Amino acid sequence: MKSIKRNFAYNVLLNVSSVIFPLITAPYVARVLEPDGVGLFNFAGTYAGYFALVALLGIPTYGVREVSKLRDNKQGLAKLVSEMMSIALITTIGVSAIYLLSIAIVGQLSENYIIFLLSGFAVYLAPFKINWYYQGIEEFGFITLVSLIVRVLSIIWLFLFVHEKNDLIIYVIINVSSIVITDIWNFTKMWRSGVHPFFTIRGLKKHLKPLWLLFASSIAISIYTVLDTLMLGFITDYTEVGYYNNALHISRMLLIVVTSLSVVSVPRFSSYINNGLIKEANELANKSFSFVGLLAFPIFIGLICIAPVFVPWFFGKEFYGAIVPLEILSVLNVAIGFSNILGVQILVGLNREKSYLNCILVGTISNFVLNCILIPLEGAIGASIASITAEFFVTFSMFYIVYRDTPVKVGVWGDIAKAFLGALLFIPLKSIMPVLENSFVYLLLFGLSSIIIYPVSQLALRNNLMLDLWDSGQKRIMTFLSK
Repeated sequence: MKSIKRNFAYNVLLNVSSVIFPLITAPYVARVLEPDGVGLFNFAGTYAGYFALVALLGIPTYGVREVSKLRDNKQGLAKLVSEMMSIALITTIGVSAIYLLSIAIVGQLSENYIIFLLSGFAVYLAPFKINWYYQGIEEFGFITLVSLIVRVLSIIWLFLFVHEKNDLIIYVIINVSSIVITDIWNFTKMWRSGVHPFFTIRGLKKHLKPLWLLFASSIAISIYTVLDTLMLGFITDYTEVGYYNNALHISRMLLIVVTSLSVVSVPRFSSYINNGLIKEANELANKSFSFVGLLAFPIFIGLICIAPVFVPWFFGKEFYGAIVPLEILSVLNVAIGFSNILGVQILVGLNREKSYLNCILVGTISNFVLNCILIPLEGAIGASIASITAEFFVTFSMFYIVYRDTPVKVGVWGDIAKAFLGALLFIPLKSIMPVLENSFVYLLLFGLSSIIIYPVSQLALRNNLMLDLWDSGQKRIMTFLSK
């Protein structure tokens, strides 16, 4: 089996690149295409993305779990992949027809039909989106390599061919090309490895129930993750939307690192469960809990401490209204960090898709109700409160089900508490640091101080995960020096 640490490193690299690359290109694209061009591009991509979500049902999540059970069985893998791709092909034909029909009959879409037709490749090629296959066999290195190469090529093409507003279509083609190249590359490697998928209608029925449940969960998640923005726009104004979205972007950007381990742990956890290795599955889940605690709490407290300085420095003084929303939304790193383990890794890994869906629905309903109450009163702050409350409802409901109905028992509460206590040291650090006119220097000093203080606090408190990381690091250094 692949190393969990190595897979985690690959996944962090992949996710960090997904944040860094847009940061490199966004200023250039904004200036060349102007707001309406960028808006049209994003709207078309989002519109096509929802159709692609429907076309794929719940395959991206379900496929990882099922592939992990058959990772050493080429014949079984070929059969499973064929069934998944056949289901996706059938749904894609229907969804693509509806997508094309909507472009033809909806005036807002037909006015820019070329943009929407091109963006539709995200829908047309849905059956070939097989990252779930590589995640299931734990080939995270390959996924990362392909993604990085394609992203670098896309940036080069962007600067070579997109120079004025009329180049919007070229920009869309570049993004479509990245999708096509990635899908062809992934499929070709799978074929050469000996997994040759074929179209079939046999054996599909057994997959439909779990797929529908995971699909419903995906839809429910997509509803309440965009609900705040939609309701803010309708109830208040776009200024509040700007405050909220910028704060949410920063919080979720750091969340990528917190949730990276849960992504790479899914196939390993499912494999343990499938082979009856309950003790090993429990140990893996507890390591995941320790890891999330070790990262989520310092990010949560750290964002609260730096938000008043960071927001006006990064976004500009006109975004002071995003400070409090960022302080509130920083808690998402804790709530979503733990719910990813409880839901995606444990409940889905244990074939508890229905329980997973029920927990997500708790978040969807509570988010909508709280938004109706809080957004008219507090705008972006109200939406932020509604968002974190809904996420904690999801986390607590998942924890209750995992504790009551599964063999997984959390035994690392001590390490989680130590991580929280260590993060609280940032508060006195903030109070004793001098206020500097240069915000960048202040943020740099606070960051460097935190990076030193927090690990030392965890070693002093005897956090088991930190001790393991410390011992592992020392051994690597000694091995390197001995060479």
